[in-house]
Amino acid sequence: MERVLSWLNQPLFPDTVIRVWMAVAAGAALLLALILAFFLIRRKKKKKRGDQAVEEPITERPEPLPELELANLQGVGSREEQQDAFGISRMDRYEEDGLLAVLCDGMGGMAEGGMIAAETASQLVGIFPWADDSDVPGWVYQRSARVYQQFRGHGGTTLVAALLKENRLSFWCVGDSDLFLLRENKLYGLNTRQEFKNDLILRALDGAFPVEEAFQDPQAGALSEYIGKEDVTCDYTRMPFLLQPEDALLLCSDGVSDTLTLKQIREAMALSSQACCDKLEEEILAAGKPGQDNYTAIAMKYHGKNEEES
Repeated sequence: MERVLSWLNQPLFPDTVIRVWMAVAAGAALLLALILAFFLIRRKKKKKRGDQAVEEPITERPEPLPELELANLQGVGSREEQQDAFGISRMDRYEEDGLLAVLCDGMGGMAEGGMIAAETASQLVGIFPWADDSDVPGWVYQRSARVYQQFRGHGGTTLVAALLKENRLSFWCVGDSDLFLLRENKLYGLNTRQEFKNDLILRALDGAFPVEEAFQDPQAGALSEYIGKEDVTCDYTRMPFLLQPEDALLLCSDGVSDTLTLKQIREAMALSSQACCDKLEEEILAAGKPGQDNYTAIAMKYHGKNEEES
């Protein structure tokens, strides 16, 4: 009996065995902790690399420059209302149809100049694209006749419209709004202002009177042609004008071209289209011209192919 009790009083496991099991358990716990730490660190690195991939800039080849830059400018000046208007065809149809830009300057001092200008610009853009460019002068003639029927010569607008298709430029002009071309830093006026002064100069060259009198005549700056006459003459291209890469174009009302010098216009057109418009407005405001007319401009820069590549 005593032997049995003595056996029962002995510890279930010897101290050495317990110490061995404790060491094994501690080792297993440490190993498990190391394994968990390894996976956590690896997961964190993966997540960090993923975050960096999202933030890194796109390294794909950038899109080429658009074939055509386009910007516009418009201001009231010192006038009570805006009588200039402009319209531009859909840019997303440029490759299929080309791009049409229209600028009209409603005749100040006449009835509804702003309304006539806005309707003329809107209607011409509205019928674009057309099948044949040769139909446009007829449209101008009909539009002028309709305005004449309504206002009997006491309301009208100028017009300058330019169509760019591939590397070809066509334009239609009535009145004294301007179309400028900057090529290799040289400025060209593509259209002829239809002013009474030019008629006087031709008569003076025929010997009717001295040329100086043509510039001194009080009616020299009056329009000889405008949309709103019963019978109007449109200045236009018979054949498209071929553009060269980096040619810059500017359609503008006389509120721009009569306020600024040709040097100022040339320097502005040498910039990007948006910078050109910003520079023109800066110069107009700096001029502080009394009675500053409404001013409107559409600036374009052609980045496309040249004649040989087209």
